Amino acid sequence: MPGHVKNQVPAETPSTDRLTTIEDADCPVLLLPNRLSKGLHGTPHNHRKGQLIYPIQGRFRVRTVGRIWVGSPQQAMWIPPGVVHQVEALDDLDVHNVYVRTEEIEGLPSACKVLNVPPLLRELLTFGLTLPTSYQQVTEHLRIMLAITDQIRLADDMANLHLPTSDDRRLRPILSFMIEHPDDNRSLEDWADFTNSSTRTLARLFIQETGLTFRQWRQRLRMMEALPRLSDGQSVLTVSMDLGYASQSAFATVFRKIIGQLPSEFALRGRYDRLPRMVE
Repeated sequence: MPGHVKNQVPAETPSTDRLTTIEDADCPVLLLPNRLSKGLHGTPHNHRKGQLIYPIQGRFRVRTVGRIWVGSPQQAMWIPPGVVHQVEALDDLDVHNVYVRTEEIEGLPSACKVLNVPPLLRELLTFGLTLPTSYQQVTEHLRIMLAITDQIRLADDMANLHLPTSDDRRLRPILSFMIEHPDDNRSLEDWADFTNSSTRTLARLFIQETGLTFRQWRQRLRMMEALPRLSDGQSVLTVSMDLGYASQSAFATVFRKIIGQLPSEFALRGRYDRLPRMVE
């Protein structure tokens, strides 16, 4: 196994050794895969390098200051240098991690983003893991690593795959519950009664703290949950029912409004992206 592939065992938090390996690597692009167990809540940390988190299996959630992001085998997350983040494993994860010295390789995103993963990037990452740690000494090998960063730079931004959060004492428990129970259909009035607040106060807090109305926030949460499930091959009907929609058509209407295509179209694209290459 190549010398730059380490720490593929489950870990509760990023270990000191792993963080040291990431920070001390003098190559411009470091591939360092990992396996994370379902239910893991990593400790908040950051890197001097930019990081791409891409699970080839399973779903993850990343928390940054004021935001929550999700990823799956079709969606990777880019985290710029210095951003404090915490990874949560929603399933057992096999993760590609790419660490980039952005002072050497320019043009990469300056803000956190969820990126649509093209098939070429997946192939490059898989091939990159077969290269030795001394890949810089071979021009052809270095080009592979630089092509990986090109793919990160050019990947489509899934702009709606982040969710604003809040530390407001009245809003935080509501958001936390809804994140864990996206199928919950309680109305804003129901939550106002539960928290002994007025409906008007809660409506104002949602806009003030998240920039979204209560309805918009819940819709975005559900779309964040829907995309990785559809990518994993779950049916549109199953996803719509699991996320609290009264019908498949109601779910499809919201999905198209926010994502820009029907859920069946998104799911079909994901299946095609995962097709094996043809053997000539």
